[in-house]
Amino acid sequence: MGTNQGISGRTGLVCVLGHPVGHSLSPRIHNAAFRSQGLDLVYMAFDVAPSALPAAIHGLLALGFRGANLTIPHKEAALDLVDVVDGTAARIGAVNTLVNDQGRLVGYNTDASGFSRALRSLCPEGARGLTCYVAGAGGAARAVVAALADDGAREIRVCNRTPERAVALCSEIGWGVSRCVAVPAEGAAEAAQSSDLIVNATSVGLDPSVKESAVPVDILHSHHIVIDLVYGAGPTMLVREAKARGANAVDGKEMLVMQAAESYALWTGLQPSLEVMRRNIG
Repeated sequence: MGTNQGISGRTGLVCVLGHPVGHSLSPRIHNAAFRSQGLDLVYMAFDVAPSALPAAIHGLLALGFRGANLTIPHKEAALDLVDVVDGTAARIGAVNTLVNDQGRLVGYNTDASGFSRALRSLCPEGARGLTCYVAGAGGAARAVVAALADDGAREIRVCNRTPERAVALCSEIGWGVSRCVAVPAEGAAEAAQSSDLIVNATSVGLDPSVKESAVPVDILHSHHIVIDLVYGAGPTMLVREAKARGANAVDGKEMLVMQAAESYALWTGLQPSLEVMRRNIG
């Protein structure tokens, strides 16, 4: 395997911790970027159950890892397991990037800016003035809401299968000028249909064998902009159905690249080639 060529006792280690994590494209894009810049680093993926997360994060320091990414379902739990939390991550209440700073783990969040950059690939103005519907209230959703608020969204509607989490997301943190409201499940279809931007920030769709969507697909129309943070070998049901109805829709691969580039810079001090990352995303 080309990724493993040149590994030695001095090779630096980086990884992603998630559950599940077998679908992750992060090793492919980071290892390609490391090779393109001649860096003696290797990136791996580890499936870590929630109960094992504290031990896994402690192990990163014990093994001298340069850093790590965190994905579903660990982004919020990791907030209490690091030594220092960056201001953006503290505001969002979720961590997706860890940096080993001379034996101290510093937690960052590159999801919010990654989402914002991905959104601008569809809308040059970002979310300014848009009514936005967000499915989910976990770590990814918190980053999305922060990005939408910073972009000047007119209203952000949050729906989650555990309503209390949606209410907490809308009320815990000041989101600037944007109005942030929790939407009950019975009002989800209407709230999504009357929104400009629809974002799936849940894990629904991660398993391609599950034939359901976090957003009722029959409400989708050509005026919608749809971003599904889930990605896989092919289009998710949400993206496929949105495009079939004429909507402008993308999956999570572009956001993955954008947030990965920022994590990469935190670990290496270098800006990776986005072209290399996109070319190796599959």
